[in-house]
Amino acid sequence: MSEAIRLPKTKVGYKSFHRIIEVSKKLFAENGFLATSTNQIISEAKVAIGTFYIYFDDKRAVYDYLLNDYSKRIRKEIQIAIKDLPTRFERERQGLKTFIKFSLEDRLSYRIIWESMFVERQLFVDYYSNFAAVYMKQLQKAVEQGEIKPDLNLETLAYTLMGISNFVGLQVIFKQHVTEQEIDDIVDQVMRILKDGIFL
Repeated sequence: MSEAIRLPKTKVGYKSFHRIIEVSKKLFAENGFLATSTNQIISEAKVAIGTFYIYFDDKRAVYDYLLNDYSKRIRKEIQIAIKDLPTRFERERQGLKTFIKFSLEDRLSYRIIWESMFVERQLFVDYYSNFAAVYMKQLQKAVEQGEIKPDLNLETLAYTLMGISNFVGLQVIFKQHVTEQEIDDIVDQVMRILKDGIFL
């Protein structure tokens, strides 16, 4: 945890901390990081100025917390969802579905994550580079187990699969309403493409 961020130690503190985070998420998503002021966050969160600075040095610290929290939560939910599945194919399918459902439940996640390009380009680079590095280790295990072709560049493969997840996720959240069956159908289409390719 950055020194610019200090986690609460009491239930009352947690409530204030949580309000700051939720209000900041909404403001960053609606207005962008640069157009959102610390005073706006304090005002809409209905906390005292001193309370804000107990937990955060500035609005950048709030944004860093949000971005890091998304990274941890997305990875954790996917890890939990795939941990007992026996094949890489099944893990890819369940991982994609888990990411899509996460994005549906928190529709601001894309805007907060991609806002990092405008906060500081290196944040955006690090977010996806770190995700890719973890992904590559998992893919390497699948290569060693004979589930993935050994001549593929795993960095390119990781980014390809991440790109599919990102944009298929957008396909789903762009819809006003989507059923569990529709999500399954979309995920199955992706897995068919991965398994069989697209060219005749």
